[in-house]
Formats: sequence, C-alpha cells, structure tokens
Amino acid sequence: MVLPLHEEIPVVFAGALAFGLYFSTFLSCGRWLLFEDGGWKARRDIKWLTVIIAVLIFGCNVTFLAWNLRWTMVKALHMVNDPDIVYQMPEWADIVSCTVENSNVLLADITVIYRCWIVYGQSASVIMVPIFLWFAAFLCNVLQIYLRAAHITSPIIGPYSPGVVLMPFWISTILLNAYVSVGLIRRIYQTAKKCKFFMSIEHLHFVIQIISESGVLYFSITLAHFLSWFGKSTFSTTIISVLNAPVVGIAFNWFVIRVAMNKVENAKEDSYDQQSGSAIKFNTPFSSEVSDDTACAGTADIIFPKGNEGR
Repeated sequence: MVLPLHEEIPVVFAGALAFGLYFSTFLSCGRWLLFEDGGWKARRDIKWLTVIIAVLIFGCNVTFLAWNLRWTMVKALHMVNDPDIVYQMPEWADIVSCTVENSNVLLADITVIYRCWIVYGQSASVIMVPIFLWFAAFLCNVLQIYLRAAHITSPIIGPYSPGVVLMPFWISTILLNAYVSVGLIRRIYQTAKKCKFFMSIEHLHFVIQIISESGVLYFSITLAHFLSWFGKSTFSTTIISVLNAPVVGIAFNWFVIRVAMNKVENAKEDSYDQQSGSAIKFNTPFSSEVSDDTACAGTADIIFPKGNEGR
C-alpha cells in the first residue's frame, strides 16, 4: 500500500509508540520466564518453547518497525532530492513487511494451541481444528508471497490482487483464537466446578479472567485488521496493520506476566503451603465422578515449572 509522506510519518510514529509499550511487556515477560519468582536466580526448569517464541515475536516486531522506518526515511529523502517525482516503494519491500507481520501472528498462534493441548491433558483430538486453521493461515502466507513475487513480473494475475489471500489468512487466525479461547475457558470452568468442594478455585477463576483479557486484546486487533480490508481508506488499513504486530506481542506477554504475578501473590498469602499458587494445573480427562482430592490434581502446567525453587 502506497501512502503519501504526510500520512506515512504518523503511521510509523504510531507503530513506534505501540512498539515501546510492547517492549516494556517483553522485558517483564522475560524476567518471569527466565528467573525465579522470588528473586533474580535463574529458573531450574525454563519453558524453552515459550521463551523461544517470545524472542521470535520480539524479532518480528523489531524487524517490522525497522523495515517500515527505513522505507519512510527513504521516501522522505527522495522527496527532498526529487520533489517532482512520486516515489514508489519496491514491491519486494512490501512482501517482506507483510510476511514478517503474518509470521508474528503465526508464532503467537502456536503458543495458544500449545496451551490448549496442555490444558486438555495432551489430547491430540482437541487441537485438530486449531492445527488445521493454523496450517490454512500458514499456506495463505506462503501463497501471498508467491503471488506478490509473481505480480512483480506479471502485474495482472486474474481479477484480484495478490493481497486477496490475506482475507482467508485473517479469517483463519480469528477463528483459531476464538475456538481455543472458548475451549480453554470451558475446560477451566469445568475444572473449577468439579474441584470447588476440595480446594480454593479463586486462581482458576483468575486464569479465566487472564485468558479473556489477552484473548479480547488479540481478537480485537486481528478482527479490526480483517475488517479494515473492506474499507476504502488506505491510511486506516495501514495504521491498523502497524499496530497489529505489537498488540499481538502485548497480548502474548500479558498472559505470562499476569499468571506469574498471580503466583507470587498466592505464594505470599499462603506462605505456609509452598504448593499454593505454584502452578496452574489441570488433570487428564475427568472421570464421571469426583470421589476424593486427587481428582483435582494436575499433570501439567501451562507456562511455568512446578515448585518455586530457591524460595
């Protein structure tokens, strides 16, 4: 999408502000992922999948912002040197920008699917639909790269522009997040209902709140991005696009930060019991009847390792 310079500058500025907010959450997220809750001692059991994805999302955000800033500066320099000639950004530059932004979304979706898999007792059948939607989005991303690359040498490919494949991309990721968020909330609610007679379930209700917060944040920006394609304003579509990447990253980090901070609060309130709030756990498929306390015991946590070593 080509914008005049007077519109391109506020777009990049908005993206930089959003990145600043994202970067602060990234630092906080890294602290909770790599260090123990009670201090700055490295965790013994680090969730490397979450750490790697957090770093990759950070890399996508840095690349996306730097790329947009670079070409805005090139456009500004061109206007100073050749004010009478309209600057056209290379098509391949837009391909890189779009691919990085879409990859950012795909990375966040991997973590969402992983959490769903863990919460449902590592049941493969539960995540079949999300995995299908993820691969659909991935293929759409690959297809848009191919079509845009082909569009450089052959500007007319059918009745639609290459960007039309981004429509199913955003539909897939919106459906994926709606499906997984509802599934997570449903599972946790069932856990709380079955365990309320044997243990405090406040932390489970809090997790539902966290999932709702991060889910709404993620869902709202992706839905806004999707709907912007139906509008006629290139400026609005572009500014939502530059906000999408950091907001997705914020939603990812927000979940980790909120869960970790809740763990610390629970540990302080229940200092006599080190296991209180040390992990958010779920049992493998429930039996039809709950007969004792062990029915509410879990086998895996969402984000953090068991225990609070060194406390």
